[in-house]
Amino acid sequence: MAQVRKVEAVMRDAGLYRDGTADELKAQFIEAQDVTIAGKSYTLSKISYLDARIFTQEMDTILVQQNPFIHEIYAKNAVTMFDAVRMVNVNTKQGFKGALASGNELDFTLIMARQLQDPDAAVQTRRTTWVRTIGAGMIANVQQFFEDLTNAVAAQEQTMGEEEAMVWLAMYNPAQVPVVDALQITMNTEPFDIQSLDFDQVHIETGDVIIELKEPWTLPPEQSGLINVHYFAIGTDEMRPLGINIKMAKNLRNMLLP
Repeated sequence: MAQVRKVEAVMRDAGLYRDGTADELKAQFIEAQDVTIAGKSYTLSKISYLDARIFTQEMDTILVQQNPFIHEIYAKNAVTMFDAVRMVNVNTKQGFKGALASGNELDFTLIMARQLQDPDAAVQTRRTTWVRTIGAGMIANVQQFFEDLTNAVAAQEQTMGEEEAMVWLAMYNPAQVPVVDALQITMNTEPFDIQSLDFDQVHIETGDVIIELKEPWTLPPEQSGLINVHYFAIGTDEMRPLGINIKMAKNLRNMLLP
């Protein structure tokens, strides 16, 4: 059975994917434009259709073996993710070259635990796992899920560098007994509305218990963000995000610092 290229279909429909040789697409460009996120305007760089095709094909390649529901979530948000690539490219100016990128050229990873601060550590400590023990003192209080990694100051927003961005799409929770029921995003110190996370009721029959964010959240270059969560019971939290982290290739060469 042929593999379904879901990201490609969405990018084609948006006019961001063309057929042609690499040389032809390298000379054809998607023009710069502005978009608004949380009331603030951001510029999307001019970028070649070749870069758009590389992004599309690599995204489909790493997702096609995933549960189709996960592939669908990434695919329907393909334009949002590529917009984030173009936001970063405003500063890097070297385009997106994916797995074969070098120097200031851009690539992405799916968000990994090691890219985030351990919310239970008092000093700068990267997460080693998404699994988190929830004790009595953490119930019914505001707890951080995503916070500052540079200084490890509790409840301080993480600020993106000039050449990086994140896109958060959904939360996946394989825990047999969920202990988290809500999250709240803050961006540039402004809180978004609380979103419920009723993992007990979703997709149990598929094996992937996932709740999409009501709107995908893009954290652009030089902007700051934080995610708080609400735990309602003692137990083990295994919640983790579905999304991407966009960086320059030269900052994706250290296995211990992804």
